[in-house]
Amino acid sequence: MFVVSSPNKSEQEPAVLSELVSKAAKGDSVAFGQIYELYFEKVYRFIYYRTNHRQTAEDLVADTFVRVWNKISAIEDSASFNGWIYQIARNLLIDYYRSRKIDVDISTLENVLEYEDNIVDRANLSFQQKKFFAVLGELTSDEQLVIKLKFFDEFDNREIGEMLGKTEGAIRVIQHRAISELKELLNEDNEDEE
Repeated sequence: MFVVSSPNKSEQEPAVLSELVSKAAKGDSVAFGQIYELYFEKVYRFIYYRTNHRQTAEDLVADTFVRVWNKISAIEDSASFNGWIYQIARNLLIDYYRSRKIDVDISTLENVLEYEDNIVDRANLSFQQKKFFAVLGELTSDEQLVIKLKFFDEFDNREIGEMLGKTEGAIRVIQHRAISELKELLNEDNEDEE
């Protein structure tokens, strides 16, 4: 008996995205609408975590998609689309803070981890989770950012590299160093309690 295996969802997504990007680059607004549906919530969350303001996040997400629509025809490789859209969002965040003349270090801005239901979540965090977030703050800004993008925003190393202008290998090194340091800090914290 001959069995044809269908590709799983993760194998289908890049092909679907590639087709949508190709169509949208040719002016297909329906394809762009599907890209919007795929990315709106993720981009909104990415921006909201860094502004902690609903209206600002909505405005910046709208600006992000306007820029994507205006520049999508210039994208050469649809495989880099994911990193590209987040790079646009990140640049708009930087512009937003610059235009407000708010004196904020950009590494601090990128490391803000605020959620809409943050007060409730903080109250419900287990003791171990609270310790984790406390020691996370002891990492360098690059290490914190890579950990947050990797494990909270669920980007892969290639996408994080594209967003931060670093190689995938550099991201792996930062991630490895950050995880090692987190383990060490958590172990030290546990030893101090005993």
